[in-house]
Amino acid sequence: SPFLEMAPNGRRPGGLMCTSRASFNGSERHASPWAFSSWTFERRVLCLAHALVGTFLCVVSGVLPRYWNQYLGHVGPAAVMFVLAELERCPGPGTIVAQGWTAIAGGASYLLYDLLIHGCSLNIFCHGHREQHHIAINTLFVLVGVDMVLHRSKFSAALVGIGFGLFVWLHPQPNPTGVLMHKFAGLMLALFAVARMCDRRDLCHVSLYYAAYLFFYGQNGLMEVYGGAEARGEAGSDGYVPARPATIDPTAYVLFVCSLATATRTATETLDAAFGDGIVVARG
Repeated sequence: SPFLEMAPNGRRPGGLMCTSRASFNGSERHASPWAFSSWTFERRVLCLAHALVGTFLCVVSGVLPRYWNQYLGHVGPAAVMFVLAELERCPGPGTIVAQGWTAIAGGASYLLYDLLIHGCSLNIFCHGHREQHHIAINTLFVLVGVDMVLHRSKFSAALVGIGFGLFVWLHPQPNPTGVLMHKFAGLMLALFAVARMCDRRDLCHVSLYYAAYLFFYGQNGLMEVYGGAEARGEAGSDGYVPARPATIDPTAYVLFVCSLATATRTATETLDAAFGDGIVVARG
């Protein structure tokens, strides 16, 4: 069936750079025999650096600790997208199964949190519409993940991008900067879905990587700080809050985030290649 994931044939790459120049045009793929067999200590440290940079920027911008709930609500899904991207980077026979378990873990974690914190139990009508969005997408993640684990379905893998892209695209945002950031993230997730069906694993990796960055840096705390806010209430009445203009143009903000993602990815892959090729930096 064209919708079933086929295990690629190949050898484990000699270095940590799993994607060669030739693989960027889809002409070849390097496979690792297990999902994370090439995810060595150096690669894990480099991946963690992305989260540390993001957390540091949230602290210096004043987002943390004030908007810690929004931070946690975005760093979790962004981390799931990042893990899925890393799995696409070095595909092997166990890749789609590992992605399925990742989707199950991410979706089930949120549903469990929602079940314990909100006190609505299994009654979805107890929640507001915004929270119903979150419950629906995480339910989809769990069910799609089960299908990926049991049947290795390529379409289910693409449905992760389609479903999450739709959720991100339509999710209410506080200002035009938030709308633009999330729509751009939705486009990257749609690109992942198309690339997954076409078996372009290099594009899958990169599109998920940028989607993770756009989603994380589109969190409401950063939007409040840099995206401005509309007026609330009626002028002259108690509780009136005047409009606050954006400190950064929405388009410029998106491009700055893409620039940051590109710079950190270039640095990560360069260091990764250096470790993989055994380059020794002389001391002294």
